[in-house]
Amino acid sequence: MGATVIGVRDDFLRGARAVLAALSDPAVTAAWDEPSVLADQTVGSLAGHLARGGVWVVGDYLDLDPPPVATFTSVAHYFGQVATMGETGHRAIRDRGAAIAAHGPDAVVARLSERLDALELRLRAEPADRLLPVSGGSMVLDDYLGTRLVEQVVHLDDLARSVPGLRLTAPGDLVARVAALGTAIAVERHGAPAVVRHLFRHDGPRVVPVLG
Repeated sequence: MGATVIGVRDDFLRGARAVLAALSDPAVTAAWDEPSVLADQTVGSLAGHLARGGVWVVGDYLDLDPPPVATFTSVAHYFGQVATMGETGHRAIRDRGAAIAAHGPDAVVARLSERLDALELRLRAEPADRLLPVSGGSMVLDDYLGTRLVEQVVHLDDLARSVPGLRLTAPGDLVARVAALGTAIAVERHGAPAVVRHLFRHDGPRVVPVLG
């Protein structure tokens, strides 16, 4: 791949910088212990989940030995499985976010900045066929980065809705890319006909949940 970060790697890094900018906002610090728009999560625990799940978990997985094969074949395939996660799995996610938040906003931002700096360099060196062991299976690095784009954009929006005066900070082209990924996830989960009817007809199903 040479010395240039291209495609989804560049998109991931731009989204990660947007996450860092959002978590560094004084409005987020001021609202850290306030409830977020997500059930049973404070702004701080949402921020902790976004920092870890949207950025630094990539480095955690890169530190592990590559698996022999990919069990998830696409972003849509991955989320099609994750969407069926039970309450125990969702509780574990909330608990991890809360544990990160307990260190306080300054510590979370400092750790995120450090981990992002390391990823900026590391992603330039990883081969195109690099495989990662991920939660629930394994997949190609660049496919996994697509799942992190979804995490970044969706939870940046959650954060913006949770903190008065904080705007959605994900770049517009990344939001559009995630919207397209959302359509692919809905097709994976519900089939193409249901998605087409949801988007273009008024007499079909009006709700085609992507992750819910």
